[in-house]
Amino acid sequence: MKNIFIVVIIMLVLLLPAVSAQIAIESFTSMPEKVLPGEEVLLELSVENVGDEDIENVIITLDLAQVPFAPATSSNEKVLDEIDDHDHETIYFTIKALPTAEPQVYKIPVTISYGTFSKTSVIGVEVQAEANLDLLLDSSEVVQVGDQGKVSLKFVNNGLAQVKFLKVTLRESTLYTILSPQTVYIGEVDVGDFETEDFIIKPSINNPILIVDLEYNDAANHKFTETKLLQLKVYSPEEAKQLGLVQSKNSYTAIIVAVIVLLVGVYLYRRRKKRQKNAP
Repeated sequence: MKNIFIVVIIMLVLLLPAVSAQIAIESFTSMPEKVLPGEEVLLELSVENVGDEDIENVIITLDLAQVPFAPATSSNEKVLDEIDDHDHETIYFTIKALPTAEPQVYKIPVTISYGTFSKTSVIGVEVQAEANLDLLLDSSEVVQVGDQGKVSLKFVNNGLAQVKFLKVTLRESTLYTILSPQTVYIGEVDVGDFETEDFIIKPSINNPILIVDLEYNDAANHKFTETKLLQLKVYSPEEAKQLGLVQSKNSYTAIIVAVIVLLVGVYLYRRRKKRQKNAP
């Protein structure tokens, strides 16, 4: 009986440090709070010994196997020689979001181990990719003031996130008259890609500025509303004639007269040939 009692006492003594010594993540911050694809982020972890025993050789490991991050200027593992009871230590990790990281919050497992004890917690790091749409003039059929024609606009995604639910509105203006639907729905524009849409307008002045309203969501469903301005090269009738971009009315008249004279000449020539052929 005495031997059994001694064994129980020994087991309790051996188990006591494992029970009373516990390491937990007290707090966590990331700088910056939201990281862009391809950028580095500094993680600050404060770990605390909430038990009543000092703990030696504490290993803290980030598990990056299933997330689009990689160690940057440091390893994904840190070792603390000792943490006193009810004390805390601060450790730092520098990791880099891969260029292919999609915008979302990623859960990174953090494993704390010492002796035969191991515990895994999770921290969250958000990747935020900025959306950016450029407006360009793809082509234009409009040459001079007062003419109506098709204007093709190009919407280029130069950002790091997909554009979704894109809606484009050509705003009314005294500078031009819109002869086609003002609003068109485009939908998605992938990163590095573009979409084009056509509008038919009639400019009222030289070089009118088109006012285009854009509404869209990024990959994280954040909504954006912005207005883009695009100047259209339009000449006055006189400038267009001087540059040879349009034919004057006199030119058209001369062409018509020339065609008529040519047809009359052909007719008279054939008639003359016919008379000569029928002559005795």
